[in-house]
Amino acid sequence: MSLRILVCSIFLTASTALPVWSLEVTPFQVRNFSPTALVQGLSIAETPRVLPAGSTSLSTSFDLANNASVNTRTKEGILLDGESYIATLGLRYGLSDSLQLGIDLPWVWHSQGFMDNFISNWHDFFGLPNGDRDDLQDDQLNYLYSSKGKEHLGLQDETNGFGDLRLQLAWQIKATEQSAFTLQTQLKAPTGDANKLTGSEAWDISVALSAQRDFPLGKGQGAFWGGFGVSWLGDGEVLEGEVVDYAANGWIGAGWTPLNWLALKVQIDSHTALYDSNLTELGDPAVMLTIGGTLALSEKTLLDIGVGEDLNVNASSDVTLHLRLAHKF
Repeated sequence: MSLRILVCSIFLTASTALPVWSLEVTPFQVRNFSPTALVQGLSIAETPRVLPAGSTSLSTSFDLANNASVNTRTKEGILLDGESYIATLGLRYGLSDSLQLGIDLPWVWHSQGFMDNFISNWHDFFGLPNGDRDDLQDDQLNYLYSSKGKEHLGLQDETNGFGDLRLQLAWQIKATEQSAFTLQTQLKAPTGDANKLTGSEAWDISVALSAQRDFPLGKGQGAFWGGFGVSWLGDGEVLEGEVVDYAANGWIGAGWTPLNWLALKVQIDSHTALYDSNLTELGDPAVMLTIGGTLALSEKTLLDIGVGEDLNVNASSDVTLHLRLAHKF
């Protein structure tokens, strides 16, 4: 199947009539899934509206991140060539009408992957640059980093395991029909394995403020949202001694519901450097664009679909695919 046929099929599927449900527009819960970034505990965009007391939301998400970059500078060298898959089970529970508890447990798998050829065709189809991809073999796993002649990271065999558990507490500062403001704190526990690149083996703490404004737009609803967070990163075992003490991140996005069961969304996520390095992959801010939408499968069941690109090339994964299924009880 050619890329053009696949893209057309996706749009035809999205236009198929579904039952009419009222759809709430919410942010994409995405982050930088580069193998050296996914182990760090930055804040993640979430809806600023907490659940009512006693309500529960259960979600499962799958993120595919394809990495293809090689860089050498000032006695440092890095090669990130491979595919990472992150499956996350999430739970949110309303402790009160203004306080919400959250738990996220990821499973991380690093692999040779299968998407390299498809992504090259995707870039050609949309006229996007192919970066270092033309210099790398398809479907290989090489996550390597060296500094001053010493190897600090070397992963060439497939690995998988539990990632770092994230505990969240969100406080609803204000909520009306048109707007919402929330303060959320997050604690990342070292349940992953640094040798497998599934976790940093360090405790991380983050605090973030998020907001959203909803408004009528045509026959549907529009929304703008954004957030800003600050994180303290523990000195874990992934590139030990190179992790910065503090990092900031933020997100901004917009959405529109042209149909009661469909929301179209776009979001930009960014964060400051996570490592003390002269390499773009480690020491530069990351900027990521996610485009996609939400399908209402039932009154209480939503499916998020998003495709991500790195706007600051090589500072995050080259291409990402995001799927998230959530159901409210």
